Amino acid sequence: MADVVNENFNFVETDAAKLYTTIVGSLMDEVGEPLYPGDERRIFADALVAVLIAVYNEFNDRMKQRTLRYARGTVLDALGQRYDLTRAEPAKASANFRFSVGTAQRENVIIPEGTRITTDGTIYFATDAVAVIQAGQLYVDVRATCTEGGAAYNGLAIGSVATLVDLIPYVTSASNTTVTAGGDDGEPYTEEGDEKFRERIQLAPASQSTAGPEASYRFWAMSADPSIVDVAIDNPEGNIVNIYPLLDGGKIPGEDILQKVEDTCSAEDVRPMSDVVTAIAPTAVQFDIDIVYYTEVESESDTVAFVEGDGGAIDQYIAWQTEALDRDINPDKLRALILSPSCDGSSAPAVRVDVTAPTYKAVGKSEVAQFSGKLTVSHKVVTD
Repeated sequence: MADVVNENFNFVETDAAKLYTTIVGSLMDEVGEPLYPGDERRIFADALVAVLIAVYNEFNDRMKQRTLRYARGTVLDALGQRYDLTRAEPAKASANFRFSVGTAQRENVIIPEGTRITTDGTIYFATDAVAVIQAGQLYVDVRATCTEGGAAYNGLAIGSVATLVDLIPYVTSASNTTVTAGGDDGEPYTEEGDEKFRERIQLAPASQSTAGPEASYRFWAMSADPSIVDVAIDNPEGNIVNIYPLLDGGKIPGEDILQKVEDTCSAEDVRPMSDVVTAIAPTAVQFDIDIVYYTEVESESDTVAFVEGDGGAIDQYIAWQTEALDRDINPDKLRALILSPSCDGSSAPAVRVDVTAPTYKAVGKSEVAQFSGKLTVSHKVVTD
């Protein structure tokens, strides 16, 4: 049977009586004689004990806060960051409100979104959407939400929020037709807030025990082989999970990599029991490059190397365009690389560029842009 953890453990001794006995006793042993209450050495020891007890308690508290059980405030926030958790923000109370006109109008009366109603000038509710009192009608109902979050704004009785702040022509009254509800304090920096946040942190590892969330499937898929640089997850229906891995350099994976991904993500301790996981090769969306760029005569050779050389603008564009899934084919990126100088100003970019291809094209979640190999590049020298 596992040992029961002491709920009141300390990193250092903090019992005042024990510390007093230890410190005064040690001092008496050193001087070799009793130290009576009136002895100035005893008075010094008493003062020293008080200081050491305060220091020991502070040190013990700081050390205990390193553990989830005792952490509080911003220290607890830091522990939550290990699981990408932050404190829940306060939720805002809301209710249904009725806006009325004294007499039916011939034209629609518009209630703008954000129109405010208050109780006493301290608590405000604002409408969630535009509402319209139709011509010939006397009222319209619309939802409104408190401008401040917190449980304190729950339970306001029907009709208690009835002062219209933002006046609207023809509207004679506005008030809540349901009791305000839904407000919550979130996880504030109080003892109760800390306890709520602490409980979520304790549960966080359990949420990571399987690859149910998309982010977890990404983690396991990318762990299947070091050549995988990007992964897309799709859930087309029910328990069907499709995984699309992409390899370094924008390469489409073969059957061996797909099998690795499928095996890794289908392991019993990774995959939820009901999920059916399939690894599928991404679809390639090909693009050509067809450009004419312009350079000044004195920098012609440097510009050609800058644009067409190994690692130049064209190579950089191909690498950028093909290294990730779901990245739209973007000719403006190619233009930027050809026209932008290096940070240190040592390069000679083109002064102008005409891009015939590629043209902009959207690339889907399970697709990757792929260079077709068709490259048409020429340059012209600007003479004037």
